[in-house]
Amino acid sequence: MPLSSVLVENEPPLQALWQSLLGNLKAEGHAYAASQLTQLLPLSSASGVVRLGVADRFFRDWIDDHYRPLLEKSLSELLAAPCKVEFEIVEFQPLVAPNFPTAPLKDAHTPKLNARFSFETYVVADSNQLPAAAAAAVADEPGRYYNPLFIYGGTGLGKTHLLHAIGNRVLEGNPAARVVYLSSEEFTNRFIESVRDHRMTEFRRKFREECDLLLIDDIQFLGKKQETQNEFFYTFNALHQVSKAIVLTSDTAPSEIPGLEERLRSRFTMGLITDVQEPNFEMRVAILKKKADADGFELPDKVSHFIARHVLRNVRELEGALIKLYAVHSLTRQPLTEEFAAQVLKDILPAREQLDVEGIQREVSRFFKLNVDELRSASRVKHIAHARQVAMYLCRAHTRASLPELGQKFNKDHSTVLASVRKIELIQEKDEALRKDLTELKTRLGLDGAH
Repeated sequence: MPLSSVLVENEPPLQALWQSLLGNLKAEGHAYAASQLTQLLPLSSASGVVRLGVADRFFRDWIDDHYRPLLEKSLSELLAAPCKVEFEIVEFQPLVAPNFPTAPLKDAHTPKLNARFSFETYVVADSNQLPAAAAAAVADEPGRYYNPLFIYGGTGLGKTHLLHAIGNRVLEGNPAARVVYLSSEEFTNRFIESVRDHRMTEFRRKFREECDLLLIDDIQFLGKKQETQNEFFYTFNALHQVSKAIVLTSDTAPSEIPGLEERLRSRFTMGLITDVQEPNFEMRVAILKKKADADGFELPDKVSHFIARHVLRNVRELEGALIKLYAVHSLTRQPLTEEFAAQVLKDILPAREQLDVEGIQREVSRFFKLNVDELRSASRVKHIAHARQVAMYLCRAHTRASLPELGQKFNKDHSTVLASVRKIELIQEKDEALRKDLTELKTRLGLDGAH
């Protein structure tokens, strides 16, 4: 079928759904599968059936054998309804050549970059200002600043977005730049295939000699893979010695990656290490608004605030909620109201924990990056003491626990609790940063009147 006759449903919901599916697969440990599925072309979605274009019959059969169950399961979870897939052979150029077990080594210079992931579509706030600025500096002058740049943070906070943004900007400025983007799992798979097929010379040439910018996602998966770590160590050295830019992402800091060799840990700390933190309420609203604008629909403030109050920690979950909301709205044409959002998203919104002293202690500890034992300890370290005072204030204001009971929960006497509560009450009147922290904590705790 010629490309001109292929009817592709390019409305934002289908394309956004497909990108969300690929992102979810990667986050769930199926990065290799996601890399193969980028070669499919989403065509349409109707009546519980998603049609996907494939380049030829051989690839259709291979995908059908290997990934149909995973595809249907993931799509059904995204849409919260049973979903089947159908394949149609269409004439189009996939993003990368198919990578079958017997195929040649994939061209490392055909990066699977998503054009939607740019610096212009990345929402910057206090929680991600440093990694965003560092990523832009690397993109503008690769190899000169922060080499390597190591970005870490929880799942779905935008680390992959920054990797794509760097690659896209470098290629905008220099289309001939040799940009290599892949996950550590893909690096491992290519390494294993090259060893098996006696093609290590080709592998090393592509990653060491023919690479201007190396972007590696989820580097934590190299932990405990000794042979792959050894190969990556020499690849890293070869690139760094000639000032080729290296950007890595991970779900944790280098010092906390289990099974990582000390020599690699040392290399990763040679440049800049920066973390992406969980977005606050204002940033969650901004992300929703920007995503809605990019997809061409108007999101009422009350609806964006409703989603932001309930989806707290993960940018990908925010986008998933928005995709589902708009998909149902497009089909039913019901008004976008807070009540409509609550009904549509009831199955995917996280359940609130029952609010008690222990729950507040857990949330405050998480917010200030402590563990609960530190909060309950006798430590007088400034940031621990401050977090403890905030927790005591919230417990006193929003639980029925008495001062003696709170003293017992925090291993303090009741007079210390009272002094802490009064201190927070006093300083929040003139401390804007504290007021913002309290507002965010109240939102996370599901307290009425937080916004």
